[in-house]
Amino acid sequence: MGNETLPNQFIFSEKMDAEALYNLYAGDYLYVEEIFATTLEHFDGDFGSIQLAYENGNTEELRKAVHKIKPTFGYVGLTALQDECKQFENACAGAQSIQEISKTYIPIKNALLEAKDLIQKEYDRLKAFNASQL
Repeated sequence: MGNETLPNQFIFSEKMDAEALYNLYAGDYLYVEEIFATTLEHFDGDFGSIQLAYENGNTEELRKAVHKIKPTFGYVGLTALQDECKQFENACAGAQSIQEISKTYIPIKNALLEAKDLIQKEYDRLKAFNASQL
């Protein structure tokens, strides 16, 4: 799909992989809204598990927590962040101590927080768009 837009097509943020979202959901924006809502509903708990594992210095639990949240980003069009999570997950798997991954933890933590904000903004926009289509 190029840059053409359909009459009632939602335009996702340029920070998201719109093509992947269009391919996944085929214009079912009510379902996309539901996916974004579910993501936001579970985000804080999943993110808290990541933070707790890091604070406890447990690389295996950190790997598991990142592994759990990683697929979420594919479902909301943040495929680059999904790839970053995979790389961080691999780094955790190979780390002997939390210090080995501490330099990469802060950027991934910040990226996750930025993703939450973006998902929230897109969710709000989707709700308004879907309401206008009724």
